[in-house]
Amino acid sequence: MTFMKRHPLITFFVLAYALSWWPWLLYTVHLFPFPLLATGPALAALLMTEIIGGWAGTKALLLRLVQWRARPRWYAVVLLLPVVIWGAAVMLNVLLGAPAPAVAQLVGWPSLALGFLLYLVNPLQGPLGEEPGWRGFALPRLQSKWSALVGKPGTPKTLLA
Repeated sequence: MTFMKRHPLITFFVLAYALSWWPWLLYTVHLFPFPLLATGPALAALLMTEIIGGWAGTKALLLRLVQWRARPRWYAVVLLLPVVIWGAAVMLNVLLGAPAPAVAQLVGWPSLALGFLLYLVNPLQGPLGEEPGWRGFALPRLQSKWSALVGKPGTPKTLLA
């Protein structure tokens, strides 16, 4: 525990990769359907945050997951812009001579949107499996030591220093 508290980043990265890649052993002998789990970084972040900051730290990490950092209209732009671009591409394609898509081809869009939303919030596979670890735990600690400019290509720095 002392090592974990003194070296939280090293411990986090080791745990994140270990918790992500342990199924590989079972996958190679056909005992598990996936070679890795995307939840490893989030689990490592929760574990390390609990060890370092107790329940208060864990609560703060979980609350940041639901904190809105931009106005709702920007979230709407991010979610709707791909649909608008797709629609414009279809219209441009038809204007350039392609046959118009049949209604049957467009019927699948509601199920595609539902699939996207499920992927967005699915903790086993979507961003909730990784982002709390990489951006919620590791990034603030990295940025407390180094600026974003230090991470540019051509400037090697070690995390162990």
